[in-house]
Amino acid sequence: MSLEINTIHNQFYIILGKYIKARINDTGDASDVLQEVFIKINENLGSLTDESKLKSWIFTITRNSIIDYYRKNSNQKKSELTECIMQKIMHETDFDNTESLDCCLIKFIERLPEDYRDIIMDSEIHGIKQKDLTEKYSLAYPSIRSRVQRGRSRLKEMLLDCCSIELDRRGNVMNVTSKKSCSGGKC
Repeated sequence: MSLEINTIHNQFYIILGKYIKARINDTGDASDVLQEVFIKINENLGSLTDESKLKSWIFTITRNSIIDYYRKNSNQKKSELTECIMQKIMHETDFDNTESLDCCLIKFIERLPEDYRDIIMDSEIHGIKQKDLTEKYSLAYPSIRSRVQRGRSRLKEMLLDCCSIELDRRGNVMNVTSKKSCSGGKC
């Protein structure tokens, strides 16, 4: 096989670093896990028989290393975000830096005032059109639209207070990390 650890390192270092840091809040611990991942890749590279499966093989090593990190630290008090990340990591099938945001988003929606919470959940999570919500909530369309806009605005404020969200030039979410000030279940 023509794969070399230096080539793999150059190709995957940034991607793996972002992926791990999105799931482990402590920068030092994330760096340690990244180093462990490359040690495992180097030690087991000979066992990879199909080069076309390199990415999924590396992903599996990375995912398992993150899970091992959380298991080692399970004696510490886990936050809601940590629990959520653990569940998401176990079910991930590829690198996706926005997975932790999905779980976190629902927790934030649940904290919205009642006037916005159900409408935002129906509109944004369940995908119900705003016009269809007028019947469900017995409100005029402009009222529904206004509540959705205000709810989105409050949700955005809550997310930005607690999470660092990295966007690409088109505004797509590339990476999400919890701010240190939000540890302890706030995010």
